[in-house]
Amino acid sequence: MVSVFDTLREVSLAGCPPDEESKMEPKKLAVIGVGPVGGILAAHLCVHGHAVYLVDAWKEHIKHIRAHGLRITGREEMLAHPAHLYDSIEALGEIVPDFVFICTKGCNLDSVLSEISDGIKQSKAVFLCFQNGIDTEQVVAKHIQSSRVLRAVVSYAGVLTGPGEIRESFFSAPNYLGWLDEGGAESCKEAAALISASGLETEATGEIGRYVWRKTILNTCTMAIAAVTGMNIQEMVQFPATAQLIELLLQESIAVAAVHGFDYGPGFVEMVRDFNQHAGPHRPSMLVDLENRRKTENAFLVRRIAEYAEQKGVPAPVHRTMANIIEALEMRGLEIGRSRRGE
Repeated sequence: MVSVFDTLREVSLAGCPPDEESKMEPKKLAVIGVGPVGGILAAHLCVHGHAVYLVDAWKEHIKHIRAHGLRITGREEMLAHPAHLYDSIEALGEIVPDFVFICTKGCNLDSVLSEISDGIKQSKAVFLCFQNGIDTEQVVAKHIQSSRVLRAVVSYAGVLTGPGEIRESFFSAPNYLGWLDEGGAESCKEAAALISASGLETEATGEIGRYVWRKTILNTCTMAIAAVTGMNIQEMVQFPATAQLIELLLQESIAVAAVHGFDYGPGFVEMVRDFNQHAGPHRPSMLVDLENRRKTENAFLVRRIAEYAEQKGVPAPVHRTMANIIEALEMRGLEIGRSRRGE
């Protein structure tokens, strides 16, 4: 289903010419958050000759990339050597990128935006939101003019295997990139072309909400169960009780999406079931976050669907219950973490 590059592509920013076929003018790009999504994106952009400014709070990660490069393994193999690396957003100073890719989780957006300089916020830089969940772009649009805010739905995934190394699991092309109002349509098309030319096919769309909800439905019907039970997708599909719970979550979220104008047709349920059957022992990110006592994306995923259900009077008791349990587990994990750090 997916191909593997036959050779390792090793490049440095200074020695990496733009792709000849794309004729894309090199851009100045900031990537904030160098986890699987941001790291895979940054490596592709760097390989194709753009000036990429990487920002991640994990100092060891940045230190390793500075010394050894950013290595992508799995679906494709590459080693990128970005020249601009920072362990804080403030370190960007007044550098004004053409595009700012925010690849942190939705729960960290307020913190990220508070650290971005007014110079960048008030510039012509376009901000791209690369998160899971519903309405993350609205958080950004509270701080940035909406015509300069774009929303992405990512169709690739990976795992951060250690400092400076990410294993790319799959890419079910294309990604989708959408504008919030018509004033952002041209910059959206430009950004989509830029990302596509880097090797990550991306389609610009004026209906991004449709793709946001579709991916959120796909994510939440297994992510919520993983967070509560500790199971991977393969385990929960095979165990009858959790398999039934997947179905309940799926039916609830589809009903909520429908009353908000997103109907995916009769084949959608079977598509989600097939995806889950072939997902293997994948461990959803919300489970990983809870295990590491970090904030989760619950507010933009399980909780958000429950909130949208309430707005229209649609029953969603399973989402509401799961959201409450996840919130409790998250609070407990954060308290344990603070206690162990002596805070």
